[in-house]
This record gives sequence, structure tokens and C-alpha cells, in this order.
Amino acid sequence: MDSISKFVEHVVGVDFIDLPQTIIDTTKNLLIDTIGVGIAGVDAPGCNEALQLVKGWGGRKDATVLFQGFRCPAPWAAFVNSIAMHALDFDDTLDKSAHHANVSVLPAALAAAEVKGETSGRDLIVAVALGHDISIRLALSLTRPLAWTRAATCGFFGATAAVGKILGLDRENLWNAFGLAYCQTAGNVQGLVDGALSKRMQPAFAAKNAILSSLLAEKGVTGPKNVLEGDYGFFKLYEHNDYDKNILLRNLGAEFTGEMLSTKPYPCCRMTHSSIDLALSLRNSHNIDINNVEKITVFCSKMVNNLVGQRFELRDNYQTDAQFSIPYTVIIALIYGDVFLQHFETEFIKENAILNLTERVQVVVDNNIEVKNMMKCSMEVKTIQGDTYVAKTEATKGNPLNPMSTEECMDKFRKCASYGKNQLAPDRISEILKALRNLEKIPDIRRLTSLLF
Repeated sequence: MDSISKFVEHVVGVDFIDLPQTIIDTTKNLLIDTIGVGIAGVDAPGCNEALQLVKGWGGRKDATVLFQGFRCPAPWAAFVNSIAMHALDFDDTLDKSAHHANVSVLPAALAAAEVKGETSGRDLIVAVALGHDISIRLALSLTRPLAWTRAATCGFFGATAAVGKILGLDRENLWNAFGLAYCQTAGNVQGLVDGALSKRMQPAFAAKNAILSSLLAEKGVTGPKNVLEGDYGFFKLYEHNDYDKNILLRNLGAEFTGEMLSTKPYPCCRMTHSSIDLALSLRNSHNIDINNVEKITVFCSKMVNNLVGQRFELRDNYQTDAQFSIPYTVIIALIYGDVFLQHFETEFIKENAILNLTERVQVVVDNNIEVKNMMKCSMEVKTIQGDTYVAKTEATKGNPLNPMSTEECMDKFRKCASYGKNQLAPDRISEILKALRNLEKIPDIRRLTSLLF
């Protein structure tokens, strides 16, 4: 029997009472984190273009486009919200597998909850936790280097699990929903490599189509059943059957893998974070002045080097180029002692002469680091005076081994909500945070979305 059958039983069978308190707390923190970065992201390149397109189509006002004073059909609300949540590359990540889980799951679940009505905060928490669990298990099971964007491919299944749970689909309909989602699954890494805006939209297709798939299944439309391990299933077709079934199903129902997600302290690709941590650490411990630096060498895994370690250059989308560059982010960290949203604004990048300094940063592969490892990293800084400073890390800030606390997540929310053109008033920020911190007490999720309108 295809492993998707196990996932169906898992999603249908788990209720809020089955969730460990740690998962409830983690899920709420992830909601705070993702909604916060969505506030900051609504004006990022690509977001307004998608919003205007959806506005032009019109339709039923079923679900909220967050912080835009606009409602539209649920699939499109999920689509637009997902883009904003992912646009700044500030959302959660799975360090072991280069996967963003919440950016497809949460916008799909929120929109579905508004469509269904009378969906409680507890219902939302369990749906999101299950969506995380499904997509993370898929991502963790994959053994090949990154070729498909897992926030999209695995996200299709995670988002469908969340929406199916919200809608209360029975086993047969949920199985069909997974099959229908698989018929639409896509998302490759080429957009990332080329610096295209499409990169930030790929999980949004998963969020949108999870709602479409679930509603079609609810109407009786059937989908393929052997979607994971069939002759043309996900593992064979997308991953050449390079996966570990033991990891896929290990402790299913007893262990919820959302606890493995990391929250991001910096608004850029997670693969740059270890080098940023090291740059900030060396700057603080040795008072490093960038003007006295001759050379910086970063040692990392092959995957990290391939995706974010190349020479920094500006192409069509400056923000994306900067977000996916170790040389750029390391120089920013050493100059400013922080890496935050303002450092990725297009005008900031254009106007600053620091770009020439990125030539001092060289990224090389350390063959002692496992090919896909995102966290292990070391750095060597040589000064013009002949001093050499060295640091290394194995647990990036925000990882469960070096976590951001609830208060740090709330501080990040406040900074995001106070940034850019759509700054929220302090009272509104406090009201939203209070609702999210007490989400399990909300009887109808529309009370929350009314605060996010």
C-alpha cells in the first residue's frame, strides 16, 4: 500500500488533544513568525503585481488577503498571502532539508478556515501542525541534493493535509485530495539559481492548489491513489526513488516533526545564516573593522557553495541576488553588526559602495562537511595587519539546537510590523500578538483574520 494511505489515516485520526504541548507552542510561534514576515513582505517585488491581478479577476469575498483590506476567493487569498510570507526569505526553514514548511501550509489553512466558517483556533493549530508534519517527513526522507524546491513539491502535500483537516474530509476524499494535489505538483530550483521572482511564488502555487484539490475532492472528483510510491509516483518521478521510507513514517502519530523547524533571525536564504552568525561573532569578539580586512574565507558544504556561495553580481532582481549571497550578507554583517530588511531594499543595494567589498569574500567547499549540510560552517578572516581570526559553528541561530525564544519571535514580529510602508500601530501589533499567543482560546478564526484585514 502506498505510504500516502498512512498519511491519510494520520491526518484524519489526530485531534488537538493528541498534540504535545511543545508542538502547540511551536506551532503558535511559527504562526507569529510567518504572519510577521508577511506584514513586512506585502510590498516586496512580485507581491503587488499578484495582488492587482487577483483584484482584476474579482469573485466571491471568501477569504482575507492579509493587511490589504481586500477579500477574494480562498485559493487566490492563499496564493497572494503565501507570496508575501515568502518574498523576503524570512520565513521558517527545515535546516536538515532546505525546506520552508509554513509558507504553503499556513496561508492555505487560514483561507480554508474562513471558507468553512466556525473554525476554532484549536482547529487551525492541529491542521497546521499536521501540514507541517506531512511536508517535513517528505522533505526529510529525500536523500538527493536539492533539485526541486521542497517548499513547493513537499508543500503541496503539507498544505493539502492542512486544508483537508480544516474541511473535515473523510479518508476517501482526503486521499483523492492528495492525488489531485500531486497532479499539480511542481517547483524547481532554476528560479532560485537565475534570481527570478518566481522563486517566491512556488509555495504559493502549492497553497492555492491545496484548496482547489480539497474542494474538488469534497465534490467527489477522484485523483490517483499511489501518489508517492507508484510507478509514476512522487519518489520515482521527482527523486529517482532516492528516499528513506523509515524516515518518512518513523513514529508517525507519536512524533510531530514541526519541532524540527527553525525560525530565521535574518531575512535571507537560510544557507547564508551560518556565515552571518560567524561574521557577527568575529566582529563582536575582535572589533573587526571592514577597512582592515584583506580576505574572508568561508568553508561550507557543496550544496551551500553551489546555491549561495558564488561571486556576488547584480542581475535582474537585486533583492533576490542579495538574499542568496554569502559574500553580500557577510559584508553587511561586518559593517552594520546586523542583517535586516533594510539591507535588502533595491535602493540600498544600488546606492552603497559596499558591493566592491564582496570581492574580499571567498566561499570554498569543505569536503569534510556532508554535501547537504546547511549549518556546519567555518570562517577565516585575515587583516591587512597580518592577524587571522577563525570561528566555526554547527548550530545556526534559530535552529532547535540554538532556538529563538517566544519573546525573540515576538520581537521579530514587532520589527517586521513596524517596517516599510505598511507599518502597524503599536496597539494593533499588541492586539494581534495577544490573539496569536492565545490562539487555542479563539472560537472562530475569523476573529483573528479580522485583525489581519
